[in-house]
Amino acid sequence: MHEIRAKSILSPRGGINVYRGCTHGCVYCDSRSACYQMDHAFEDVAVKVNAPELLEDALRRRRRRCMVGTGSMCDPYLPLERETRLTRRCLEVIERQGFGVSVLTKSDLVLRDLDLLKRINQTAKAVVCTTFTFDEDLCRVLEPGVCTTRRRFEMLKACREAGIAACVWLCPILPFLNDTEENLRGVLGYCFDAGAEAMSTSAWASRCGRGTGSTFTPSWTGTSPA
Repeated sequence: MHEIRAKSILSPRGGINVYRGCTHGCVYCDSRSACYQMDHAFEDVAVKVNAPELLEDALRRRRRRCMVGTGSMCDPYLPLERETRLTRRCLEVIERQGFGVSVLTKSDLVLRDLDLLKRINQTAKAVVCTTFTFDEDLCRVLEPGVCTTRRRFEMLKACREAGIAACVWLCPILPFLNDTEENLRGVLGYCFDAGAEAMSTSAWASRCGRGTGSTFTPSWTGTSPA
């Protein structure tokens, strides 16, 4: 990892990324594509050390309150978040300014900040989303650096028990890997058991050129039942 001072943090549509890069190692990851013009190794995560200050300033100047989203590009709960606590500090800013938040993560570290999410949910709205593959062994192949599917199910359940909306982003659907009836029924079963309020899905969108495809292909060789 390396520290940087970002020039801005909040997108026009209310999105933030306190980190740039990731160490989860998901073989289908779109964010590592060369089209995003990252000027450092994807696993050498850039830590935006001034993210909370930038967010505070941006939200103060926002005319209307909205949902602040995080996790669409890079997971806000990477292992290094345990030490940097940047995501937590940004949640504190969001609470202080009276905004809502939507968190997309594959990490159960989000439960550390359940107290903050509950307080945000009382005055605005907090939503926690995750993605998973029902087959635990396949999950470890596709997503080697994240917590298990079972643990993410327990994470969603804990959020629902705390009164926080829990959603599932079933993405990507990979042909011959996690598109089986058994896998999809298993995921749906987890969703019902956890009390998930919504689910969305999409196909895998590999970018052309260097990046996602070159990482995906060698990683899944021998895994497909076809």
